[in-house]
Amino acid sequence: MSRMVKYLTAGAVAASAALAPATGQAETIQIANWLPPVHHMTKTMAAWVDSVVKASGGKLTIKVDKTALAKPPGQYDLAVNGIRDITWGVPAYTPGRFVALRLWEMPFLSPSAEVGSEAAWVWYEKHGLIEKEFGDTHLVTVWVHGPGILHTKKRVSTLADLKGVKLRVGGGGIFLAKQLGAVPVAMPATKAHESLRRGITAGVFFPFEAVKGFRLEKLVRHHLLVPGGLYTVPFFLTMNKKKWDALSANGKAALNKAGRRAGAKLIGRHWDAADKVGMEIARKNGNTIEDITPAELKKWRARTDAIFTEYLGKMKKAGYDGAALLADLRATVKSIR
Repeated sequence: MSRMVKYLTAGAVAASAALAPATGQAETIQIANWLPPVHHMTKTMAAWVDSVVKASGGKLTIKVDKTALAKPPGQYDLAVNGIRDITWGVPAYTPGRFVALRLWEMPFLSPSAEVGSEAAWVWYEKHGLIEKEFGDTHLVTVWVHGPGILHTKKRVSTLADLKGVKLRVGGGGIFLAKQLGAVPVAMPATKAHESLRRGITAGVFFPFEAVKGFRLEKLVRHHLLVPGGLYTVPFFLTMNKKKWDALSANGKAALNKAGRRAGAKLIGRHWDAADKVGMEIARKNGNTIEDITPAELKKWRARTDAIFTEYLGKMKKAGYDGAALLADLRATVKSIR
């Protein structure tokens, strides 16, 4: 080997050593946050962080922001651009970016946050969708919230009851509300309490945890439970690629162990617990909680067929076999349930 080659080889080794953390050296990860401390996701994220640190043998230091660096739609780009090491967010806030993952927003798909979250990761990984939709970051895990149900001021148990009722909805809920005969009023979730208090709306689509999160128990006195939920919101937790590449083998192993399927289950389990808290608050307030009847559910399903048709069309335009993915999504949920 020539002297020049020896120098180049030695230089390359030195550079690699400088980039990689020394064995046993503590590593720090900064996670972006965009929700207030009172939201249950603050405690849920803390529990997940603890699981990562434990998996690393205490060699990872993970810090979570106390204030938001960007609005919800900007969370993903914080990770892409390396402004934060890890971010989490909602695919629906960036339409057209995560077409396959958003299939989870369809009605009647997930019986609980834990089952749906575990199924979401298994399904998403199985079909090679991670690299297709998160290729510019390193995806740590995905999860879904609990079944989205109907919370109203007056009792609603049938489509006839719901006709003409003004409902606060997010962007994805507009078509759903229309198909069910309600009048959608699009606004951020943070405006739900005010809109109900002022009489702008008479109901909302939310998972049960929102009763506590948005202090709704005295504003909506009736809650209609629907098997699988009227909708579900998927979430992502992802990491800057350069940060991932620079992590030690121990750091990567810890994130893989506490993330992926295990992370989805953990976060989903915490979300289910938050839903139970919301339901108990409503019950103690004397609110009515009822299950939709099988006969009525059949009518609601028929009304929402158009939602599936429309979204599967969007998936086809994006290059996906939506019908096949939907069939396997349902099969995956069933296998885990």
